[in-house]
Amino acid sequence: MKRKIEFLSLVLLTFLACNYKANKLSTQQYHENKMKELIIERQFDIEPEKVYRAFTNPKDMIVWWTPDTEFDIDLRVGGQYTITREENGTKFVMTGKYLEVEQPYRLKYTCGMLDFSPVMDTITVEIRANENGGSQLRFIQVGKGIHEEIKQLPEGTISETEKGWNYGFDLMEKSWKENKW
Repeated sequence: MKRKIEFLSLVLLTFLACNYKANKLSTQQYHENKMKELIIERQFDIEPEKVYRAFTNPKDMIVWWTPDTEFDIDLRVGGQYTITREENGTKFVMTGKYLEVEQPYRLKYTCGMLDFSPVMDTITVEIRANENGGSQLRFIQVGKGIHEEIKQLPEGTISETEKGWNYGFDLMEKSWKENKW
């Protein structure tokens, strides 16, 4: 239950909209309002193909979602995806479009929860083999949603979105270790 709540926290906090208006800005305002992005880098003791599948294959995605999550994935450039969960009578629908699909090393897609906000962020997943036979993951989220969340953070703190994504990556890693994929 705690896993579901923490992951739903990630989903909701990532996509609740804040309005950001771009007007003529002074140089100082420009630097203060420059689009902020979330970058997470992780190392895994598993080959890139399996990390990639954790983002694209429902059977593998389930380890960091929940067993009752439904996936509709058209994994191709221009293809759409929808991930649906219901909890306590509330339906959560995450949707987006694939912009780049380069198996098993790169995935780029839009991501939003349109029932809660019109904001669509863009997520890029870059996976490289490392020298130990494992993988290096570089996860990048950009857009108005994450920009507003990061912009409002007190200095030295981590966003709820970053905590949520890292929690999901921890669940992936735990599953790989337990199942010895």
